[in-house]
Amino acid sequence: MGERGLPFVVRPMEERDIPAVMAIERVSFPAPWPESAYRYELRYGADSRFFVLQPAVEAEDGRGGRLWSAVRRRGASPIVGYAGLRFRPGRAHLSTLAVHPDWRGQGLGAFLLLTILEEAVREGVQQVTLEVRPSNRVAQQLYAKIGFVYTGVRPGYYRDGEDAWLMALTLDGETVARLQTMRRAAEAQVKMNRLSHQGVNDGKR
Repeated sequence: MGERGLPFVVRPMEERDIPAVMAIERVSFPAPWPESAYRYELRYGADSRFFVLQPAVEAEDGRGGRLWSAVRRRGASPIVGYAGLRFRPGRAHLSTLAVHPDWRGQGLGAFLLLTILEEAVREGVQQVTLEVRPSNRVAQQLYAKIGFVYTGVRPGYYRDGEDAWLMALTLDGETVARLQTMRRAAEAQVKMNRLSHQGVNDGKR
């Protein structure tokens, strides 16, 4: 998923992506999923769809090629984020969302979330739900910005005993139009951040 000219693309997760996904998982969550959970979802999760976010790869002498080279020089995984949705009739559940710490603060979490929400819209989903830790204020702020609202609490949901806040987003016509506007703004932000990043690198040459 994604449009030509964007510095990042969102594509379906494949089994070969799992090691890179796990590297992000382990530094993002107090109780990370095991690798076997992702492998099971990709093989047998007929109602699940998982996606990865990575820098766009164009010709090596193009702008995307320079970005790809920068990623390799940093020693970072070319996969910088991932997300998952589980579908039910008329509903979808955001099962996971994470961006590598080295790539946070650039609007990539919002870009990734808004991109996969388009998949939910295409599937005719009427509501998207999620759980989030009360202690995860950054994630809460992102979800609230997108339009998710608090709907309740699930006591002791996480393996370490922390509660889960329940949030939901209703995909009516007005919300879908607003999400489309937010998606365009997120695209503009990641483009601007890429240009700023390249300008810094060019200045170091």
